[in-house]
Amino acid sequence: MLIHDEVAALLDYAVKTRRALHRIPEVGFELYKTHQYIMDELEKLQPDVLDSLADTGIKAVWYAENAQETVGFRADMDGLNVLEQNETDYVSSHVGKMHGCGHDGHMTMLLALAQLIAKHRSELKYNVVLLFQPAEEGWGGAAAMIEDGALEDPCIDRIYGIHLWPTVPKGKIGIRWGHMMARSCEFDIYAQGVSAHGASPQMGVDAIVASAELITMLQSAITRSVDPHQDALLTIGRITGGSARNVIADRVEMNGTLRVFSSEVYDNLMARIHAMTEGVALATGAKFEVYERIQYPSVENPRSMVEDLYTYTGMEDIVLVEPAMAAEDFACYQQQIPGVFMWLGIQGGKNDQPLHNCRFDFDEDVLLVGVEVYRRLLEIGE
Repeated sequence: MLIHDEVAALLDYAVKTRRALHRIPEVGFELYKTHQYIMDELEKLQPDVLDSLADTGIKAVWYAENAQETVGFRADMDGLNVLEQNETDYVSSHVGKMHGCGHDGHMTMLLALAQLIAKHRSELKYNVVLLFQPAEEGWGGAAAMIEDGALEDPCIDRIYGIHLWPTVPKGKIGIRWGHMMARSCEFDIYAQGVSAHGASPQMGVDAIVASAELITMLQSAITRSVDPHQDALLTIGRITGGSARNVIADRVEMNGTLRVFSSEVYDNLMARIHAMTEGVALATGAKFEVYERIQYPSVENPRSMVEDLYTYTGMEDIVLVEPAMAAEDFACYQQQIPGVFMWLGIQGGKNDQPLHNCRFDFDEDVLLVGVEVYRRLLEIGE
C-alpha cells in the first residue's frame, strides 16, 4: 500500500509508542498505567472531549465544523496473563503479563492517527471519535464502554477497528463481508457430588466420574447435533476438582467455550448442553449448574461498507479471508451501529508466532498501513 508522506513520518513515533506500551501490559479493566500513558499522549493534542469510560477506557473527540457525520475508531488495550519469553529490550516489565495479541499495536495506530487529526483539525470533514477500550480478552469491555456512552454525544454513525493477524500477508488488509468472527460464549459447569473415602465409593457420589461422563457426551453435541455444513466449536479447556487421591471428589468445576456463527445453532447447542447435564445428573446422582459467563456476538461486516473500503484502499491491498472461530467484542459496537472490522497482516515479518503465544511479536512498520487506512477513511491530508 502506498503510504502518505505524513504517515510515513510517524514511524519513529509508532515504534517508540508501541514498545513503551508493550513494556507495561495490564489485564482486564485494571489498566492504570496504560490509561495514564494514553491520556498523557492525547492531552498534548487537545481534543475537544477527553473522557474516561468503563473505569480505564478512554474516549477522545474532535469536532469538525459543519460535519454531517461522526466516524469512530476503536482500539483494545488489555494484555494477557502470559509470561513473555521474548528477548528484546522492550520485553514486558510486568512478570506474568504480556501483550501477546497485538493490542499494543492497536493502541499505537490510534495514537498515530490522533497526531494526524490534531494536525489537520481545521480541515476535518467528519467529527472523529477515538475509543480506547479495556477488557476485550473475555471481560466484556465493549459492552461496558457502550453502557458508559461511548457511541453517544456525539452519536457515532460508523465505526472501524483493526486487529493484527498472523495468517494474513504482511501489509495486506484481510476482510470479508458477512460473518467474519464467531459468536462466543464462555461458560462454567459445576458438578456437585458427595464426598466419601476412596475405599467406600458406594457411600458417595463421584463428581469426577460424573464430569468425565458429561465431557465425553458434550463432544457429540457438535458431531451429532449440528449440520456438518455449519461451523461450530465446543471446548472444555479446564477442569478442576478433588482434594486427595483417596477421597471421592464432591465438587468439580469445568470451564469451556462455545463458538458458532449462527444464532440458531448457538441456541440449539446451549439447549443440548443443558439437556446433557440433566441426563448425566439423573444417571449418576450428581447435580450440575451451568453458567453462561461472557457472550460476544458474531463479528459481521456490512457488504456495502466493505465495498466502500475497497474504494479507499485499492483492490491490490486487500485479501479476502475465511471466517475465524476467534471471537471479538468489536461485534458489540456492530450491534448498535454500522461497523467494519479488519485484519492487518503481519505474516512474513520478523516473528511468525500465533496470537496469544509467549513469543508473539511483529514488525512495527506494518502499523503505518493501519494508520494509512484510517487516514483515507477520514479523507485527511489529501
